[in-house]
Amino acid sequence: MERIVVVGAGKVGFHLAKTLVGSGYEVVLIEKDQSRSVFVARSLSITVLCGDGTDQWILKDAGAGKANYFVAVTGSDADNLVACQIAKKHYHVKNCIARVIDPANETLFRNLGIDAVINTTTLAAKTISNVLPSNGLRLTSIFDRGDIELAEVDITQSSPVIGMAVSDLELPKESLLIAILQGESAYLPRGQSILKAEDRVFALVNRNDANSLRRALIGGGR
Repeated sequence: MERIVVVGAGKVGFHLAKTLVGSGYEVVLIEKDQSRSVFVARSLSITVLCGDGTDQWILKDAGAGKANYFVAVTGSDADNLVACQIAKKHYHVKNCIARVIDPANETLFRNLGIDAVINTTTLAAKTISNVLPSNGLRLTSIFDRGDIELAEVDITQSSPVIGMAVSDLELPKESLLIAILQGESAYLPRGQSILKAEDRVFALVNRNDANSLRRALIGGGR
């Protein structure tokens, strides 16, 4: 069973630990606040240590040296960064993930060797923008870094590509069609696949080319 050490038992840490336990992971949670530690220990069937996640000896007691993953999700960027650095440098945890509160710190975290960064502010903003499609185009970030997005485009009755084969489409260079949803059926697009009104097209696209992809599939201006 893979071990995950989680630092911080606030709402994020608590629900993360609960989800991980339900997925079959061995979870050890570290929390400074004693009353919160007691609450989590009574609520979840996991090991909970009351202590500072930036303390090297607390991490040792948590079994960081045997952890497959280390996740720091306290409400302090500094604590999350320090905890991950100790886990990586002293206990050689290969996968260290840190929550960042201030978006300005995200680049610093990455430059200092954090394997993945959870930017809750950015995630919230992306969630709002993803729920509200703009001019027929919905974008979703599916990678931790880079500019590649998953684009979802609904082909309208006025789209210039209705009746066209995929091989004849003039799409941005930095884009790739990966699926077409037609009624209740989904299939992989081939060169001879014909697009129809009310199709839903999924594509990988560079963020800078997203509007060009939308124009190519459904027409219109900017």
